Amino acid sequence: MITKLISGMCLAALAAGCASGPAPEDAPRPPGMNEPGNHAKCDTSAVQSYIGQNYSDALRQVLTSQSDSENARVLEPGQPFTLDYRQERLNIYLDEDGRISDLRCG
Repeated sequence: MITKLISGMCLAALAAGCASGPAPEDAPRPPGMNEPGNHAKCDTSAVQSYIGQNYSDALRQVLTSQSDSENARVLEPGQPFTLDYRQERLNIYLDEDGRISDLRCG
């Protein structure tokens, strides 16, 4: 008898957990990659001539501006980094001597 009572209570608890509550309010979605409102897009074609130059913070600002990027991140050898793609970001890769070895968007 007690086993049936406990089983019934467990079944009722499981059924209550599956019941749907009120629907959450719809949050506004961020603009998609090619939708209006998302205009920034990095372009490295104008900055490839800087490869081989010594890196500096002033040069970072020049590279960010000339590549039409919203921001830039500097990646040193062996440094871990995220693989998330951001079309508005310039990635500045440095070699062991602090010179720019590659410039890529993402």
